[in-house]
Amino acid sequence: MTLRLVNSAILVLTLLLLLTGGYGIIWRLQGWVYEAHRIAAWALIALIPLKIGISARSLGRGVKPNFDRGLLPVISLLLSGMALFVIVLGLMWAWRLGPEVLWLRETVISWHWILALVLFPPLLLHTWRRWPRPKRAEFLDRRTALKALGLGGLGLLGWQLSAALARARQHEDHVRAISGSRLNGYLTSNDFPVTNSAGDGRQVVDLANWELAVSGAAARPLTFRYDEVLALSTCSKLATLDCTVGWYSVQRWRGVPLAQLLELVGAAEDFTLVTMRAVEGYAHNVTPAEAEQVLLATHVGGEPLAHVHGFPMRAVVPSRRGWFWVKWLAEVEIVA
Repeated sequence: MTLRLVNSAILVLTLLLLLTGGYGIIWRLQGWVYEAHRIAAWALIALIPLKIGISARSLGRGVKPNFDRGLLPVISLLLSGMALFVIVLGLMWAWRLGPEVLWLRETVISWHWILALVLFPPLLLHTWRRWPRPKRAEFLDRRTALKALGLGGLGLLGWQLSAALARARQHEDHVRAISGSRLNGYLTSNDFPVTNSAGDGRQVVDLANWELAVSGAAARPLTFRYDEVLALSTCSKLATLDCTVGWYSVQRWRGVPLAQLLELVGAAEDFTLVTMRAVEGYAHNVTPAEAEQVLLATHVGGEPLAHVHGFPMRAVVPSRRGWFWVKWLAEVEIVA
């Protein structure tokens, strides 16, 4: 493959990895997106030897005291090294190799996506300064089509072999989800892991002062005390909390459907978002369609939520990853 085709393939695959990876840290739905991410990664791995040859020839031309031939090659080498490290981290997690937790108490899979996001700005710089504009004829060539098919085949082969190895090394008590997370708590009530941002949960909620405010684009905004929430018609939902640090937990949650509260306050028919906000200000939005599935939970597995899990109320958002499940909920705002 020519330099232009190799670099074009790398760019396309990298963008695909960023898009599918970005999806994966937000949503739990559409499992094929996670698999597309893995196939693209293996296709990228197949291009590494070709890219090393291109880089070696470029460096062989020497450096000069300017940005493009002096500083940019250094940035590009660092970018390449970090990209390889991101791939290695993903394989370490999938195959259960090495420690699960690395620096700053973050897991291997956390560093995988954190460093991948850090890579994006220097990737844009590298592409802008070094992009060899491909020629249309190169993409219409029969050999190019065959090479592209071969690259796709290598991606599929690597994906299947990697999945087989991941299954072989899977711990029987920590079954791996499509997202790559490992089971840690199945119908265990409050006994499942805790992941908080720095400083979250320091404020212990006093039920004598707590209330849930439902406001915004509503005909009759209301506030609810804890006993009033419990008195409402409640329902239970079996839902999976899938955290981006690499664990998931399946629990039965009980509480009040968000849709029920929206109906009680007379939410505007054309509202665009629902913002759920915690006592200390942490907040996330859901769409009207997602709001239909959200449960504002007060109990898990028949037990009141423990403080670390969001007592007195947390959002259960089945379509989203765990960082959208707002804990210590205090306000629901309807946004028109």
